[in-house]
Amino acid sequence: MDTALVTMVLPSAEDAARDMGVLNVANAGPQILGPFVASAVVSLGGYTPLFLVGGVLVVLGALAVAPIRSVR
Repeated sequence: MDTALVTMVLPSAEDAARDMGVLNVANAGPQILGPFVASAVVSLGGYTPLFLVGGVLVVLGALAVAPIRSVR
């Protein structure tokens, strides 16, 4: 994640530290939870469901950032 770009899109300078903390957790959370979720999916159904779950998450991620037009 490019920290310089993130600081440009924060809503207010007064809450920048809090917002950067939330962004840090949002960035680190998937790296912590991903292996546990992947191991559960693989143990229940193998690698094919893991790739299907990954594909669904990619599409959801693309839909989540599609409304973002530009940096103010």
